[in-house]
Amino acid sequence: MAAPRFILSSEALQQAPVCLTGADARHARVLRLQSGDEVRLCDGQGREWSARIAGVTPQALALGELTPLAAQPEPALQVTLYQGLARGDKLELIVQKGTELGMTRLVPMVTAHSQLRLEAASPKRIRWQEIARQAARQCGRTRVPEVAAPLSFAQALTEGLSAEVAIMPFERAGAEHSWKRQLASKAQVNTVSLFIGPEGGFSDQEMDLALAAGVQGVSLGPRILRSETAGLITVALALFQWGDLGGGA
Repeated sequence: MAAPRFILSSEALQQAPVCLTGADARHARVLRLQSGDEVRLCDGQGREWSARIAGVTPQALALGELTPLAAQPEPALQVTLYQGLARGDKLELIVQKGTELGMTRLVPMVTAHSQLRLEAASPKRIRWQEIARQAARQCGRTRVPEVAAPLSFAQALTEGLSAEVAIMPFERAGAEHSWKRQLASKAQVNTVSLFIGPEGGFSDQEMDLALAAGVQGVSLGPRILRSETAGLITVALALFQWGDLGGGA
């Protein structure tokens, strides 16, 4: 069985000895880890180590010497998802599954049809970042995607246009604007920005502004997708086409 993985902060990895504490210690106890058992440690920035448990107390598990490992490669494609704020726990699902797919960064975005506003979204960022950390631990990633501070649509558009390709799926796009027709033959790129609206989609004004600024409008097909579905589908499509999803190099 593969050794359990834990993602620790740089500060925790500099302690002597390195210890598993808090939620990590509780998880280790659930796994019934004991002295001598091997664990894998990651700093969330691409580095990974192997270590064995040297001692167990009710509050912490002390680890022995850390042995550097060859880290699993991260996607070469840098995918930033600008996700319109949605109600309930939909952002939690997007963060979790986007991390598993290989997303680099998620930027919550307030749009004309957003049900959640900036002042309500900002406190949730800590929880979203922890969900990304736990998802990265579970799926074997060595880098934890960043959950950025929420932005307005205008701010997100200005920032996202710095990528080599900026993409916005929307219902108004017809079959002639399908992903396959517009993007399937596009050469390899290194950075992609994806713009996804909330429930209700983007307003006409937002779509017109994005298209005029150079964002590529695409259709994802004949069916209407929920906001959380559209976000994850576009992340998967981008990483399949230009990244390592599907086994590509």
